[in-house]
Amino acid sequence: MDSIDRAIEKRQHISARNDWNEQTWKAFEKEAEKKKVFLFGVGAGAGYYFDRYQKEVKLDGAIDNDGWKYGFYVDEIIPEAFGIKNSKVKISDICFLNEFNSDEIVVLITSINFYEQIAEQLEHMGRYSYYMLLMMEANRREQLSEKKVSKKESVVLKEEFAEKCCKEEKIEDKKIFFRAFADYADHGKYITEALLTMREDLDIVWSVSSLGTEVPQGVRKVYEGNWKKLIYEMETARIWVLDLEVPKYIIKRQEQLYLQTKHWASITLKKFYLDLPAFQDEPELISMWTREKQLIDHIITGSNFDTESCRRGFEFEGEVLQYGSPRSDALFHEEENKKKVYEYYKIDRKSHLLLYAPTYRFDKKRGKKYAIQLSIELDFAMLKKTLEKYLDGRWYILVRLHPAVARAFEKTEKPDFVIDVSAYLDSQELVSASDVIISDFSSIMFEAAFIKKPVFLFATDLQDYIVNEYELLIPYHELPFPIAESNDELVRNIKIFDEEKYRQGVDGFLKTYGVHEDGHASERVAKFISNYMDSL
Repeated sequence: MDSIDRAIEKRQHISARNDWNEQTWKAFEKEAEKKKVFLFGVGAGAGYYFDRYQKEVKLDGAIDNDGWKYGFYVDEIIPEAFGIKNSKVKISDICFLNEFNSDEIVVLITSINFYEQIAEQLEHMGRYSYYMLLMMEANRREQLSEKKVSKKESVVLKEEFAEKCCKEEKIEDKKIFFRAFADYADHGKYITEALLTMREDLDIVWSVSSLGTEVPQGVRKVYEGNWKKLIYEMETARIWVLDLEVPKYIIKRQEQLYLQTKHWASITLKKFYLDLPAFQDEPELISMWTREKQLIDHIITGSNFDTESCRRGFEFEGEVLQYGSPRSDALFHEEENKKKVYEYYKIDRKSHLLLYAPTYRFDKKRGKKYAIQLSIELDFAMLKKTLEKYLDGRWYILVRLHPAVARAFEKTEKPDFVIDVSAYLDSQELVSASDVIISDFSSIMFEAAFIKKPVFLFATDLQDYIVNEYELLIPYHELPFPIAESNDELVRNIKIFDEEKYRQGVDGFLKTYGVHEDGHASERVAKFISNYMDSL
């Protein structure tokens, strides 16, 4: 069943307007011969059009109501348009139609769910020459008594396209493909920036969920929703730098180099992947990470402890590159990061910042593949009062949830001194800009410790977490941070905080676990990549 079948089943093609119900491809194509043709709606319906009808009509432009798409080409967003000769069509907003007389153009509305609203927009502009893909396709199927279209599963289509790329496309020696848990973030961001300062002959490609994502000059973006283009870029890249798993439809060629950075820093609190007993109940996850360990060439680690835990978590026996934690390099630029964060959120520079960064919990009903955010039990008012009394000054509390549950705090009512920073892409900039950090089980606690920021732990579900969530690699009470299981305990820990004693404890802890961050890890990784390319 395809998107048209589903819409017909829901009777979305039935309208009170007969002129819409009677639209046909024949009438549209006849009018299109004499006029400029504009596609309206760069989504699934547009993909359907390019898959079946793009040879019939030449497009002169594309319109969409989603602003982030403006200025990009259709083949950058629609997978079915990728590689098609007539798909280099730029996307604009509806005002672009004002450059043409109404009798010069005809509009093909490809949106399946919002065609009525789009038609109203066009008529409001005095544009009445338009046709709906859904209506025309429903009529065509009815006239031909056509059965439901049998469409291959998307994974099969992707596998076939990946195989085609491997057979027909050459690997490009200077191309590096990056993909991270968040758009242009994490270790890959800092490795990219180090590479850009090191050489100018690279084709650096980043997978992003929005083409509106800001990247430095010298970086190309590929929209992850355009699976054809994503596969093409990945299959033709000489090097992959990922902190996620390789999609199961991707084929890794022998000549390609895969660097796995993982999405934590030089030390992590919890067991993970194949070292995590809880994953044994999730065969899909076991299968995914078992495949992964066979694809990885090198893992980038930041400490002796990190290397040992990655060998267990990935069951990896290959060469580990213990270069440090690239994303942690950002922590060593405090003034620059303070300027960015304070200006971004329009905070008075005389104020102090506390960053609260808890991690997610497993969804016990749906399984360990799914994440949820517990209710935030932190007493913001009590915390602010305590900070201002014992640490002086005016304070703002920044709340950053784990990317897997980042939107959970959006609609929560909060006082004006509490700012939701979950959408801020670079957590290291937030850590560097903040004066105090509170977490529970997130490994962000260790990055704050690298630069001796005060860290307080607040875990109201401490025992439940240890029993039912993750097994810990480090006993919780051996961490060098004050631990609280209630707001009252947290307040007490802030009151009696001894900075000198805290720093001594952190130094001893990092020495025990072999952590030696110096702000230059990304340069070492970039140098390795550069040398590898020169050796080809």
